[in-house]
Formats: sequence, C-alpha cells, structure tokens
Amino acid sequence: MQELVNFLIVDDLEENLLSLEALLQRDGLAFLKARSGDEALELLLKHDIALALLDVQMPGMDGFQLAEYMRGNERGRRVPIIFLTAGTADVQRRFRGYEAGAVDFIQKPIEPDILRGKANVFFDLHRQRRQIQVQRDALEATTNALADAAEHLEALVHERTADLEDALERLKAETAERERVESSLRQSQKMEAVGQLTGGIAHDFNNMLTGIMGSLDIMRRQLAQGRTDGLDRYMDAAYTSAGRAAALTQRLLAFSRKQSLDPQPTDINGLIGSMSELIKRAIDEKIDFRLRLTPELPAGMIDANQLENAILNLAINARDAMPDGGTLSIETSVVDMDELEGVAPRRFVKVAVSDTGVGIAPELIEKVFDPFFTTKPLGQGTGLGLSMVYGFVRQSGGQVRIQSQLGQGATVTLYLPTTEASPETCALPRPAARRGAGERVVIVEDEPAVRMLVREVLQELRYDAVEFADAATAIPYLASDARIDLMISDVGLPGMNGRELAEAARAHRPDLPILFITGYAENAAVRSGFLGPNMSMVTKPFSLDDLAAKVSEVMDPFAKEGGLSL
Repeated sequence: MQELVNFLIVDDLEENLLSLEALLQRDGLAFLKARSGDEALELLLKHDIALALLDVQMPGMDGFQLAEYMRGNERGRRVPIIFLTAGTADVQRRFRGYEAGAVDFIQKPIEPDILRGKANVFFDLHRQRRQIQVQRDALEATTNALADAAEHLEALVHERTADLEDALERLKAETAERERVESSLRQSQKMEAVGQLTGGIAHDFNNMLTGIMGSLDIMRRQLAQGRTDGLDRYMDAAYTSAGRAAALTQRLLAFSRKQSLDPQPTDINGLIGSMSELIKRAIDEKIDFRLRLTPELPAGMIDANQLENAILNLAINARDAMPDGGTLSIETSVVDMDELEGVAPRRFVKVAVSDTGVGIAPELIEKVFDPFFTTKPLGQGTGLGLSMVYGFVRQSGGQVRIQSQLGQGATVTLYLPTTEASPETCALPRPAARRGAGERVVIVEDEPAVRMLVREVLQELRYDAVEFADAATAIPYLASDARIDLMISDVGLPGMNGRELAEAARAHRPDLPILFITGYAENAAVRSGFLGPNMSMVTKPFSLDDLAAKVSEVMDPFAKEGGLSL
C-alpha cells in the first residue's frame, strides 16, 4: 500500500480549512491543518509535506512570514508554496509572495478546477519523487550487494583455481547486472536534471508572463474607463517581457542545438572588430579591453548573428567577474586540430575570450555549461548564457573549452569550423516592404493567432490571402487550377509537416515560391540542408515588419538576387 501524500493547509478560519480539504480530497492524500504559523512549523518538522497552501492574512505570523521561515529551514525549504488571499492581488504583493518562495498566488474566491488541477500536479510530482527515491535506495543496495559478490568471487578465484572457468562465467553475469543497474541510475539522474531545467524555465517564464499579463490587464482596464494616457508605457513593458521570453526560448534551442542556423562564410576578425565599440559600452571603464587578432584568418563557416551573441555573452560574463576592474582580451588564431573531442579533425578558427577576474572553482568547471547554473547572485543571471554559447558552437560543428583558476581569471575558447569560400564584403540595406497587386498567397498554419497575424500583414500589403489550418485541407486547393503566387507554411504542422507539404505542392506547381515559418523544427536546424530552390524561412517569434520584408524578398526576384535576408 502506498504511503499517503501530505498537504499542509494553513488558515486561521476553521471553515476555510474544512472547505479546502473537501475541495482537494482524493485517494492517497492526507491533510495536515494548522490555524497559525506556529502550528504549521510544528507540523513541518514532523511530516513530509508535498504542498503547502498558505493564507496570506493571518493574525500573528502571516503567510509571507511563514513562507520565509520555511525557506530558512532545511526540512521546509523545498516544499512548494501556493498563497491564497482574499485581499487585493496587486503586483507588489505578488512579487513579495514570489520572493518568499511561492510557486503560485491564487485570489479568493477560488476557482475549484484551477486549484484542484494545480494541487494534483504537486501530488503526482511528490509520488514520482518518492518512487525515484525508492529506486535509488534499491540501486544502492544492489550495488553494495554486487560489490560484496565481487569480493567473494575474487576470494574464490584465489582459493579454487580449478573452478576458474565457472567463476569467470558468474563474473560476466554479474557485470551485466551492474551495467543494468548503472543504466537505471543514469536514468534517475537524467530525471533530476529534467526537473532542474523545467523548474528554471517555469520560474523565468512566470516572471515574464507576469510582466505581459499585468501590463495587458492594466491597459484593458484603462481602455474600459476611456483612458489612453500612459498606455505606451504598459505596451513597452509587455513588449519587453515578450522579447525576454523570446530570447529565453532561443537560448534553450541553442543549448539543445535545435535552433535554426544560417551558416555563411564569415570574416571573424571583421565581425569582432565591428563589435568592439559595443563591447566597450557594455563593460566598466575600469576594465582594459584588448584585441589580439591574427591577420589573414580563413573564413569561418558560422551564423554571424549567433556568433555576435556568443561573444557579447562571454564579454558580459568577463565583466561581471571583474567588479574591481581588470583586463578583458579577445584573441583570434588558426589551429589545425588532429584530435578534438566530439568533432572531426580539421582546421578551426580559435576565438579566446579571457579575463583577469575572480576565476572559477575547480569543482564548478564541469557545471558551467549546464542550463540555469550560475555563480552570480540571485537575480543577476539566468544561467543560460554559457549553455547557449556551448549549444550554438557544438551545433555549428565546433567545440568549446574553458580554463580557469580561482583568483587568476578565466579563458573561454571557441573552435569554429573554417571554409575556403570567401565571406561577403557587404550587405544591402533592407528596402521598404513591397506592396502587392492582388497576388494570391496560400497560408497554411495550425495556430489561429499566427494565421490571423500573417493574413493581416498580407492584406495590408495588398495581397489576396487564402487560409488553411493543416496540410490535408490545403492540398486539394494546391492541386487545383486556382492562381497561387506564394505559399507560406508552418514547418511543424499536424500530420504532414510543412516540408512534406512543400514537396506535394511542388509536384503540381514546380516553380511555386515557398516561405516557411517555424518556432522549432528539428530538420530545419541548418537551413542550407532544409531549404530547396526558391524557398526561404523566417523564425518565430518574428516582428510583423520582418515578416513583411521576407514576403517582399520572396515575391521580388530582384530583391532575392540582392542577397537580402532576415
């Protein structure tokens, strides 16, 4: 029989305790009820708690103070907290709740289904953690048993040479069992890593969503009152939070090596030189910035925009490691690597970013590329910068190395693949979006909001838009005799994906221009291997101006020959 899962409910009103118990009642769940903070702390010391539901306004120790005590206690600091309040849920109170360690903040009167759904998540997570712990204990016991068996086997080998063959067969069997146990242990560790990753994502996205939803809510209230003053400020706040969320997804895709890259022959010395003023503005005046660029480097086969982001990330990390000043240097050279872990032998451009800062402890070196790992104080880093750099360089066919000693600074070295092709020397400015003359564009997108925005942009540019939610409904129209001048398709469609739809469309219309839009698609990670002739791609989230420019580029052969890209 499974052990009961405990929920702690803290409210100074008995009727509220009974009401919450009745609302959340389910098999396998037990309730620990307290009418004050002191009673709650006593229960925390005696029981294993899966979730704490705290009333904010209580006499004596209120919910915020109780949460702070819990976070300061070894037994209570990992207990998830949901605040329940009948008072106002203004932004300041919400932020205080999240700072005190809450995972959610629910306003009374409570929506039963919402609270029940959130509580069930923590109920299931707690049971899974218990199951993993049971498995871990079993693995440890099995490992100890295997170790004892191995010692016993060695004694038998020394004592009974005549039974050597039989002992060897038993040893092989036990080795296979050990591998199975280690495999199970690795799976358990993988689940812990997934938990850390999802927790970090939820934390950051909750902060960003608070900025977006709060700003939109204020704007809606003001518009309902007929007020338009100050709306720009709230729109800017929402757009900034949305931009941060977009940047977070790009960093996650970079870490997982699934972002859409556009590698091109790149003058790496020229790129770093063009960034020097930006880097100088980003670092402190007390930091001496130096460039040591080896002349006549071969071109790097790399996505230039992502390389700029990577170098800027490394420069900012170096700045933060030198609060009292120091030296930041960026050095380039070319190296021929016969052996580099994870990549084939070849020639690389080496970009080394060094600082004379505080350095990194040896036990932390192996963790610096882990997502959401950071040595910076709380609130000063997401822990995704280095993992993004690592994922981008590895996806590009290169490698990353880091050397550091405490008190002597650190050096992060990027090994970037080279090419014999010559880099482009200039880029044409983006022209104004081309207005159509009634050309017909087929839109295939399963997300209604995205489909609506694409249609609005096309109509504003005077194109005739025809919409479909999936490939199955679009194919009969593509196979008809109707005029079609362009197809815009999401890559990740349900059923037949966007690339397969493009092949089906080209079977009927071989010269049809196609523009893909994608938020994530594994096969589209490197565009040159995904796009066919007269195909292009724009990555979500995109601005409406970017979409309009990309449509103009695809529809205007002259613009395409000019090399315009987003």
